[in-house]
Amino acid sequence: MKSGKHRVSLLILLCLMVVGLAGCHNKAYSQSIEKGLNAVAENKYQKALTYFDNALAQKPKDEKAQAYRDQTQAYLTTTSELKAGKVKTALTTVDKGVKITNGATSLTNKLKQLKVTVTSDYQEYQQLSDDVKAQLKVKNGNYSGDVLKRCAAINWDKKPYLKPLKAKVKQLLTAAKKAKTNMKVSAAEAKRAAALRRKIAAAKNKWNMAALDDVPDWFILALFADDSDVDDAAEELDDEYADQADDNDDEDSNRDDADDSETQSDDDYDDDTDSESDDDDYDTDDQYDDDDDYDDAESLLNPAPVQPSVADRLFASASC
Repeated sequence: MKSGKHRVSLLILLCLMVVGLAGCHNKAYSQSIEKGLNAVAENKYQKALTYFDNALAQKPKDEKAQAYRDQTQAYLTTTSELKAGKVKTALTTVDKGVKITNGATSLTNKLKQLKVTVTSDYQEYQQLSDDVKAQLKVKNGNYSGDVLKRCAAINWDKKPYLKPLKAKVKQLLTAAKKAKTNMKVSAAEAKRAAALRRKIAAAKNKWNMAALDDVPDWFILALFADDSDVDDAAEELDDEYADQADDNDDEDSNRDDADDSETQSDDDYDDDTDSESDDDDYDTDDQYDDDDDYDDAESLLNPAPVQPSVADRLFASASC
């Protein structure tokens, strides 16, 4: 009798343990699902993925947990592909994510919103690709101002999905620069470009007004088209017009050397005149008797204003 009672007691104990374990599994599963959805609401998708993995560990064949995990993974993969510049692949990934059944409504909505963004990104990518390809076929230097401005204004960090086109965009901008394309801008735009030049020159970088004068107005305007700051603008200038600043630095250096040389010469001259001030053979009156010599010197000190080139006058009249 006692052995029979012991068996019953053990069976009851085992049942209670199984029920308890099942209850613990269910509680852990429910908590993981809940925490995962909360993480999704906070846009913490990597954290959500971990919670849904925990839920699957509790219930390996659970369709809901699997669907939630697949949705989250689709979101993460899509954003990763966009950052890598694989916009077409990202569009395929997010489209599959939207079609996952038995998923969470919140994740479905998030994926639908992401699909709208990716679709827009892909359209922008495709349009830019077509425009740049067409512009690279231009042979007479008559490039589209709209396309050039868009290319110059691209912030590659903010639009990584366009990075596959970066080499072609740089090629087009370089070709336009070599063609010295000075796209027509309005008087108001020219005024704003001048103000932006001053803003760049005032910042702590290697760009000064002399170097910036050689950069077309359309390029200066494009630098700030996407609300970039001065540092971003300077970096873009470094990429596209670095030779302009370098040439200007060389000119400044040569000018400084010349100034130093002239200063040294002046010092030597002062020494000579001090020692020869009483020399009767040095006649200062005879030095300036020749009007022609004086005129030549005057023209060097006060050169006649340089007339603008024909291209500059045409551009000025077009701007007005």
